[in-house]
Formats: sequence, C-alpha cells, structure tokens
Amino acid sequence: MQNPDIGAYVQRGRQAMMERRFDDAREIYQQILALDPAQPRAWLALSALAQSQGDFRESVRAVRSAVPAWKRSGSQQFITELSMRLLVLGEYKEARDLISSADWSDPIVLRYSMGLVQYLGLAEAHQEALDLADYAISKAGNPPAALLLARANALRYLGRMQEATEAYERCIALDPLNAEAHWTLAHHAVDNTPGGRLPRIRKAISHTQPSSEDAIYLHYALFKELDDAGNVEDAWRALRTGSTMKRARLRYEDAAWATSFEKLRQVCDKGFLHGTQAPQENGHFQHTPIFIVGLPRSGTTLLERMLGNHPGVVSAGELNDFPSQLAWEINAFIGELPGPEALNAYRDLNYASLGSGYLRRTGWRVRDADFLVDKLPNNFINAGFIHKALPNAKIICLRRGVADSCFSTFKHLFSGTAYPFSYDIAEMIAHYRRFDQLANHWQEVMPSAFLCVDYERLVNDTDDALRQVSDFCGLQDHAGLAAVERNTSPSATASTSQVRDQVHTRNIGSWLRYQEHLGELMDAVS
Repeated sequence: MQNPDIGAYVQRGRQAMMERRFDDAREIYQQILALDPAQPRAWLALSALAQSQGDFRESVRAVRSAVPAWKRSGSQQFITELSMRLLVLGEYKEARDLISSADWSDPIVLRYSMGLVQYLGLAEAHQEALDLADYAISKAGNPPAALLLARANALRYLGRMQEATEAYERCIALDPLNAEAHWTLAHHAVDNTPGGRLPRIRKAISHTQPSSEDAIYLHYALFKELDDAGNVEDAWRALRTGSTMKRARLRYEDAAWATSFEKLRQVCDKGFLHGTQAPQENGHFQHTPIFIVGLPRSGTTLLERMLGNHPGVVSAGELNDFPSQLAWEINAFIGELPGPEALNAYRDLNYASLGSGYLRRTGWRVRDADFLVDKLPNNFINAGFIHKALPNAKIICLRRGVADSCFSTFKHLFSGTAYPFSYDIAEMIAHYRRFDQLANHWQEVMPSAFLCVDYERLVNDTDDALRQVSDFCGLQDHAGLAAVERNTSPSATASTSQVRDQVHTRNIGSWLRYQEHLGELMDAVS
C-alpha cells in the first residue's frame, strides 16, 4: 500500500514544477524517494528536471534509477512514461527489455499497447512489437485503428509485405480518416488499379482541418497515388500543397545551418584529427563500426542491406548511439544541428572515452560479428568526431546527383522536425551544396576513414562499387552482397518497402517528369 504522505508530496512537486521552482521540486521528489524508493514517478520527474536544466548525465542517471524502482513497485503503472523517457535519452536496450518483460496481460499494458508497440519499433524490436500488437488485438473486442496501424507498420518493417498491405486496408476500413495509414499504404504498395485509392483520400481531405498534420499526410498520400497513376499536374499540386503546409509548421533558418557547417570545417581540420586516440579497453566490445551516412533518400538503406548480406557484418539500423554518447561526454542535450558553442566544446572532449562509450552502447547488438553497420544519415555531421573517437571505424557517404537527390528528398514527408530544409526546393538545393562541400572536406582531411560512393554507380556498376566498399572496410570477399531481395532482416527506414526489391535504376532521373515545375532545381543543374 502506498504511503499516504506520497500523494501530498506528489501534488507539491507538481505545483513546484508548474511554478518553475525547480530546486524546490527536486527536493520534494528526493523526499518522496526517501519515503518509498519504489516510486518510479519521482525518478522520472528528476530526470525531466535535469533535462530542463540541460544536464544530460543526471537526466540519464535518474531514468536508469527509475527502471529498478519500477520493477520493485510491482505495478505496470508508468510503463509508457518510463519507456518513452528511456528512448528520448538513447537507452534503447533498456526500453526494449522493459516492455518485452512487462506483464502484457495487465490492463495498463493493454490500455497503452498501441504506444508500446511503437516504442518497441523505435528500439528496433520489430518482432516483439508485432507479438505485442497481436496479443493486444486478441484481447480487445474492437481494437482501435491506431493499434491496427502500429501492427501494420511492424509487419512492414519485418518484410511481410502482403500482410502489411492487408493490415493497412483493415485500418483504413475501420477509420477512413486515418491520414497516416493512407500515407504509409501509398508508399508501401502501388495500387493494383492506378488511381483506385484517390476517391477515398480526397474524401478524407474534405473531412480534415486544412493545414493540420493529418491534412499534410493526406496531401503527400494524394501526391504519391497521383504520381503512380501518371497524373503529373495534379500530383505536383498535391505535393506543393503538402510541402507548403509542412514548411509553415517548421522553424528553420538556412543561415544557422550554413554557419554550423562552416564551423564544422574549421573545428575538424587536419590538426584536430591528427593523432587520434584509440578507445579505452572495452573487454569483448572490440567490433569495427561501419557508419553509412549521407543525405536522406540517397541510397544509404540500399548499401546497408548489401553489407548486411555479409556473414561478418551485423546491420543495426539507424542508431542514435553516437549522438547519445556525444551528449553524455559534453553533458548537454544536442539537437539535429550542433551550434557554434557546442562545436567549440567538442574540441576538448575525451575522445578515447567517447569511443569506448559508443562501443559499449552497441556491443550487445554485435553477437559474433566483427563489423557493425550504423546507418544514421545525419551522422554525416559527426564524421570528424567519429574518426577522432573511433580511428578504426569506416565512414561511407552516399552521394546522389543534385537533381535526383533534391527532388527525392523534397517529395518525401519526414516525421516530426527531421530534415527541415527539405520542404522548399531553394532551401534543399542550398543544403545540398553545403553537404557536398563538407563531404569534400571530410575526404580531404581523413581520406583513409571516409569514402564517398555515388548512388548511380552503386546501382549501375554494383559489383565494382561493392568491391571498392569491401576493400575500404577490410571485409573478406563474399558473393551475393548485391542480392538485397534475399536479405530478410527487419528494416524501419523510409525505404523499407522499396529495398525488398532487386537492385534497379528506375529512380535515376525520376525528377524529369516534373522538370517544368522545378525552376530552381533546373538552374542548379544547368
């Protein structure tokens, strides 16, 4: 039974938080833990308090302490809050283990199963996500559409394509206004009847508030279905409408990105990268990381799947482990783009500690393999720091022609605030030029660690490109790397449905159908 004083303390703590009396709030939650150590809510509050003050390490320590407190509490309460906070702070294995070991029959778990299925997906635990979704659906008389959507996504990530298609259709039948289901299905599988899905998408748009997030999803779904049907003019109008609405919801300053990229080149010069330190002793965590980086939609997933066919390689997906360890070392929360102040602080980090921390974070994924592929495209920004911390690591950057790269990124809807430069053609081109300039810099200052691979070469001269990549990484020759259609491992990227197909060149020049609408892009390639 809960100590009767706990409730009063919790109310006082909430009040102090609302009034931004953070020191008082911290003291109150520490008093709660003195009364009852099995109070995960107190540790969660302390973690949030530390985050509000920019203390990354303390925020992580508090959430780590919340896990055993939650287990001692004997209750499934706070499982969603704890799982989400673990994920936010990069504690993926802990979040995965927490949900997988929970009592799925508990009413609290069943009530929040939709979110927990999504969290398992974020932790790359796709089979567990499907198992939980199936279990929750079996216990629900009328499962909500959101749970059906989470199940469909798990099937898609696991490569069970036809089952995923049927699951998306079931979700839409239950909730015809489910914008995310319409959008995901459009990108997952081409309709057998071109344009057959258009009436229901247009109907959903007519019942959706203009400029809302749902309206954005639906306009991108409309674009994809119209594009597949060959209706270029209407498709372009749908894409422009969706991208304009999305851009209006984002805070993005092109000048800030330009400043940070210039600062990156200044900080990560040859002098900074000379004399890198080997990571500290890590026991058996001595795998060699292979980082695949680049702009989104540039072929990074394709190369990851190819390397994943090698028996000596484990492909771990898009990991936030290096940014999380970087945040630990600097003891600050880092956004998608580090500012000049953070970059100055990076000069004085203990890079041997950064490297060892990364290897510890990823060691559980490696099993018996010698190499681990970490395919987070945005680690392109961190390439110099990766080399400084992990001098044996290999960094492979995918590059794609400016027109195909910019248009492919422009026509895709990313989650949240990711890749904010991608919703305006002029901003996308400006960012591509920055990317290209920084890629050239990385090649110049660390040629033995950084390799650029052209997407066009990867799909046109695949065997030759893979020989170059294998030699660069130090991989033994292995036949069948190019057979991505035989790779059955899960994939949870924007290209998850497309990479189940054989290597092809269909995406080269796809922008040409829209060239009369792409004035700035035409100027960039002329």
